[in-house]
Order: sequence, then structure tokens, then C-alpha cells
Amino acid sequence: MTFGEKLRALMAERQISQRRLAAMVPCDNGHLSKVANGVKRPSPELVERLDQLLGADGELIALSAEPPESPGQVPTRRPSSDQVADPAARTPGGQAGSVRLLGPDFAEDELRRRIFLALMGAAAARRLAEEAEPLRLAFNGALTSEPTERDADAWERVAYDYAYEVGLLPAPQLLPELLADFDEIKVLVKQSSGTMRKQLVVSSAKLAALTAITFINLGDPRGARRWWRTAARAADESGNHPLASLMRGRQAVFSLYEPRPNMSILRVAEEAIEIGRGTPCAGVASGYAAKAQALATWGRHDEAKVSLENLKRVFDGLPDSVRDDRSTQWGWSEQRLYHVASHVHTLAGDVKQATEAQDTALTFYPEENYQGRSQIELHRSGCFIRAGDVDTGAQHMVRTLERLPVECSADGLLLRTALSTLALASPKDARRPAIREAYEMLAITTGDR
Repeated sequence: MTFGEKLRALMAERQISQRRLAAMVPCDNGHLSKVANGVKRPSPELVERLDQLLGADGELIALSAEPPESPGQVPTRRPSSDQVADPAARTPGGQAGSVRLLGPDFAEDELRRRIFLALMGAAAARRLAEEAEPLRLAFNGALTSEPTERDADAWERVAYDYAYEVGLLPAPQLLPELLADFDEIKVLVKQSSGTMRKQLVVSSAKLAALTAITFINLGDPRGARRWWRTAARAADESGNHPLASLMRGRQAVFSLYEPRPNMSILRVAEEAIEIGRGTPCAGVASGYAAKAQALATWGRHDEAKVSLENLKRVFDGLPDSVRDDRSTQWGWSEQRLYHVASHVHTLAGDVKQATEAQDTALTFYPEENYQGRSQIELHRSGCFIRAGDVDTGAQHMVRTLERLPVECSADGLLLRTALSTLALASPKDARRPAIREAYEMLAITTGDR
């Protein structure tokens, strides 16, 4: 039996799909397919990992050590059209000598090599940038001139750019950049006064809130709470009531993804609604959204539906600029409305209404918004479970998580949504193999954080 045959037999015996196994390694699914079908020889590290995951007791390791052909055997396969002669193998006279054939994997290997070198160069550049940052900040601190309107405009743009990137780019990539920029703007706030100070404080409040959201995405709710406090205080000092409402509203929404959501969510949500002073704005909408989802989570479905109706009323009165913003953390477009409806109806077991909300939400979410679209698909898994089709629900969850980019597979919002969805299964159904497989996948993902 060859290595590939044994690998396929073990996957069948353990009832583990190739895609699932690739996620467990982790490695590229296409690469694993080539290994399983004998197209490509695995690395020793991959062999050892597969042997461990499949409980092969060294069988895979032993088979991988065997030569692909018997000693002395001459390959009978004719060169394929994509095999080329290596120019370096020519004789000094310029004639083709002993020609080394480059196999079909040459192009792929060469591409991987170039990508690796590019990434190494990018990593080195990032390290240099990090080392240079203290020097730049120290110089900025030495400047004594008061910040100008140009500074205020520049930082407003910085905060806007982050509002687009948070939730779209991987949190581990964004956090160091957010912290570095916050370190810089705090110096300007100290040096400013009057109108300039107020404008910089507004940008600081937004940066603090975006940092809090990033901590939630990283699975660190305690760190997030500290930054929410800073965001709220800065917003209050600015005297901007819609901003102060927005900071509380977003905090209430993201508190839903803490390990143990508690009644403080309702308190913060009510603060957002009260500070909004009855004016339809993103903060008030977020407050009602948080209330509806929190109440549904706790099984208070009638109250949740009342909050959902209040949310719809506020949504109808939102300014066009807020409703048309589908890409930043500060907008409140249709995708958010139907996202909340999807969650509330899923938890209540209203499968028809939940499914309709999910279908509509996906038409509004931008394709690049992996986070929001994946959450909707996890809600759909919950609908299957609520309808009694537990295996389909768990399998849909696994497929949704497998489709995530590798760098986003440990997203805190998605992991909390997945756990909440699996909790919809009854104690009896929780022992089903499909549910166990979903839990195992989440365990592996959280173990890599």
C-alpha cells in the first residue's frame, strides 16, 4: 500500500473529509489532495502531523520513507509538454547535455518560493517600521507648535480609514497600527486647545472604539472594555451627543460577543438611546439592536421583537448618509437591520422569518465582508438546528468556517457566533457526530489563537 492509499483509507475510516483534515493540519486543501493522490511527495513535517492527527501509529511515517520506485527502475513515463530543459544543464560548448526535466509542479513551487521571499521582505520592512516608530513619535513630541486644521482633517481621515478596515482586515494586523496611531494622536491632544482639541478628541474617541472592536475580534473582551471606557469619555468631552450615543451603542452590540453576556448590555444600550435624545442616529439604532439580540439570547422573545420593531422605526428615520454607509463601523445600512432580524428570529425559532432576513442581508453585504456574511451563514446553521435538521446545521457551519481565509479563521465574533449556534442543539442532539465535529473544529481553531 502506498502512502496516498493509506492516507485515503485512514480518512475514510475516521470519517474525516479531506477539506476538514487540511483545516486541522493546517495546510492548503489542494496541496493535500495532491499528496493523497500520489501527485506530490509530502514534507516530513506534514507526514508527522498527518500521522498524529489520524492516529496512524507511525504507519504513514514508515510509508513516506519508502522510495516511489524500485531501486534501478527506469521511469517509463514520457515527458509531458510542460516539462522543459534546464538551460543550466547545457555543456560548455552550448549543446544540450544531460537534460534535467522540470516536472509539472515546478511553476507552483517557483511561485511559492517567490511569495515566500516577498513575505520575508515585507516582514523585514514591518520590523524596520516598528523600530523607527519610537524615534518618529519622540520627534513629534518635541514639536511645540499647536496642531492646526490640517492636523484635525488628517486624523479625521485616519479614523475613517480604520472604520472601513476593522472587521475587514485581520485583527492581529490592525491592532499594532491602531495602537501606534493612538500613541501619536494623544500627543497632539495634549498640545491642542479650543476647536482643534475638540476635533482631535472626536477622532481619538473613534480610534479608541475601533481598538475596542479589534480586541473583541481577537477574543479579548477585558481589553475591549478598557478601550470602550476611553472611547465614551472622549466622546463625552467632545460634547458631540450623537458620537457619545454611538460609542455606547457599538459597545452594547459588541458586548454580545463576550463569553458570558450579562445585563450590563441593556444598561449600556439604554444609555445610547437616552443620550441620542430621541433623534434617529446610528447610536440609537445600535442601542435597540443590542437590546433585541440580548433579549432574544436570554429567551425573552416577545420583548426582543418589541425592540426589533423600535429598531425598524429608528432605521426609517436615519439620515441617508448613515443608511447608505455599508462599509464602515459607523454606518447603519439595511445589512445591519436584516442581520439583527436574522439573529433575533433564529433564536426565537421563527425559521421562515429568519431565512428571509438572511437571504436579504446577503444581498446587501459587500462580498469582501467575510465577517458579516459568515455570521449570517452561521445564523442559517442555527435555523437548520432549530428546524430539527441538526446534522445539516452542523455541516453547514463547518463548511462556512472552512471557507474563511486562514488569517481570519480565529475571528472572535465568528467563534462566539458559532458557539451560540451550537448551543441551540438539545442535550441529546449535542452528542451527534456532526455536532462533535463542529466543536472539534472550533477547539482546534481556538487552540491556534
